[in-house]
Amino acid sequence: MAVKDLREWIALVEEKGELKRIRAEVDWDEEIGAITREISSQHGPALLFERIKDHERTFCRRLFTNGTGTRERVCRLLSLPEQTPYREIVLRLRELFGNPVAPRRVVTGPVKENILTGEKVDLYQLPVPKWNPLDGGRYIMTSASVVTRDPETQALNVGTYRGMISTKNTVSVLLATTQGWGKHFIKYRNRGEEMPVAVVVGWDPTLFMVASTPLNYPEYEMAGFLRGEPVELVKCETNDLEVPAAAEIVLEGHVSPDPKTFELEGPFSEYPGYYGGRKAPKHTIRVNCITYRNDPIFNGCLTGASPGRTNEGTTWTPATYSAVAWNYLEQAGVPDVLGVWRGKWPEVMRVQIRKSHRSHAQQVANALWGSHLSNYSAKHLIVVDEDIDIFDGEAIEWALAYRVNAAMGDISFFPGTTGSMLDPSVPVHERDSVKYGHGKWTRVLVDATINWELEPQEHYGGNRYPPLGTAISPKMEETLRRRWKEYGF
Repeated sequence: MAVKDLREWIALVEEKGELKRIRAEVDWDEEIGAITREISSQHGPALLFERIKDHERTFCRRLFTNGTGTRERVCRLLSLPEQTPYREIVLRLRELFGNPVAPRRVVTGPVKENILTGEKVDLYQLPVPKWNPLDGGRYIMTSASVVTRDPETQALNVGTYRGMISTKNTVSVLLATTQGWGKHFIKYRNRGEEMPVAVVVGWDPTLFMVASTPLNYPEYEMAGFLRGEPVELVKCETNDLEVPAAAEIVLEGHVSPDPKTFELEGPFSEYPGYYGGRKAPKHTIRVNCITYRNDPIFNGCLTGASPGRTNEGTTWTPATYSAVAWNYLEQAGVPDVLGVWRGKWPEVMRVQIRKSHRSHAQQVANALWGSHLSNYSAKHLIVVDEDIDIFDGEAIEWALAYRVNAAMGDISFFPGTTGSMLDPSVPVHERDSVKYGHGKWTRVLVDATINWELEPQEHYGGNRYPPLGTAISPKMEETLRRRWKEYGF
């Protein structure tokens, strides 16, 4: 289902009765974040704040959030029935992510209706919230899409990275060199050059979905297939980057490799549910141009999730990550993968296989841990047999209880790998992104498949495991069907 831009998505959500316009004055300092946290945790409506303190006369006065805050809205965006279960959403995304649609270049678009450069650039004109009580500042990059270009191949990358307003024309950012824009940054740094950057704030939510997912194909091409038509792109004013023509706001700038340009950033309420990243000097985007639509709408979101508290990204990131991981395992040559599920927290991933050989689970782990998917995911990997439903927590617990024997090598550790710089279980000095480029993990594989080192037993009918004691015989199943009403049920 293609929507032209953020405004069309807002209109569609409102038509379905799922938009709440908040006309009472609210404070950008924590109040917007608190309201959003309560509503998103209830899987409530999308929110459009129309009166924000200190922004009655700025060029941007409105803020939209929680647009993808329910599974039903995500299904609508993907042209699926609204009650589609996640296992089917994953299958649909697997199909979509394998069929890129090239973007279309156009001369101009609504995002060019207003252009500010030089001293006119003022990020405080945007109603950027301080989302959470202990955030280091006002985070302008939460659901933004950050565009960079590889200086060698000229390929574009679009990613979602966090950034906080430092001054009227600078944004301090958390830049990991293992991520898309970080790989580009290394190349610019090696050339002694600054990296051009464009930050897209507000557009069709499919771009947010793909920019937050570690894809194998260019993000604009993937967004094109999700939305059902090509993304229309225009060239930036001050560099050769390309951005959606109907975006609400675009910030153009550069990131310098010079530590003298670094500014304080952090902490921020991050996806694990804890504040992540201490306040420290980090890379900075120096904004030299802002283009925007008439009466633009700022778009942002919460990130952290903990038991009972959530955010809009948890409605779709598990499905997008799972679909990409499944496709990657097949491309890597891992046979007989039947399902992948990441869940709300990316550190725990489940994979279902039809076991075809000893060490099949280890093959799954090696492929995932050696891929680009592993930056923030699969710290703890659970692999199960085909009879275990990876979407069923009870089934997973049963497999962990009775198919895992640590003494037989069913639990493996892989230390010293790259990992999340936002995981609070890792010592602070081991997750210094400026010093090390990313964090550090010891990964764990739990092979919860039936261990083939177990010998088949005659009293088990020639199987490695005893018969399932909770099964009802076929004869009794037929008897129950025949007499069920007679029993009074």
